[in-house]
Formats: sequence, C-alpha cells, structure tokens
Amino acid sequence: MRIRFLIGIATLIAFAFLVFQLLFGKNSIPEQRRIAKEIELYQEQIDSLNKVIETRNELIQKLKTDSLYKEEILRTRYGMSREDEKVFQLVK
Repeated sequence: MRIRFLIGIATLIAFAFLVFQLLFGKNSIPEQRRIAKEIELYQEQIDSLNKVIETRNELIQKLKTDSLYKEEILRTRYGMSREDEKVFQLVK
C-alpha cells in the first residue's frame, strides 16, 4: 500500500513538473507562440523587402536598356533638354 502511495506521489510530482515546464519553462507554449508570431512578422518584412528589391532590379534593367526611359527621367527629374530645344516651364 505504501509503495502505491509513493508511486502516486512521484507521478503527481512528475506531472506537476511537466505542466510547470509547459506553461512557464524556457520552451513553454506561450514562448513558442511568441516566437512563431515573431517569425511571421520577419517573414512579412522579408517578403516586402524582396518586392522592393525586385522593383529596383526592374528599374536598373530599364535604365540599362531603355533609352526612352532614360530620356524621360532626365527630362522630368533633372529638367534637361536636347540641344537647340526650347523648354517652357509652367508654374502654378
């Protein structure tokens, strides 16, 4: 009878320890959820930055190959014009 009681106490202590570790330990369930949310946030940032990189690579490719695009950029951003061309700038 006493052995059953000791086995029961040992089982109860082991179970309590297991529950404590699952709820408050280093690798607890709440900690795992927090880490999963953090990973999800970082993955969203990675995806967003990959889109930015893709857009910039397309822009670089256009600047390397498309002379009309380069001309448009030079005219609109830098106010450049062709030789012997008159430019009128309207101010609102």
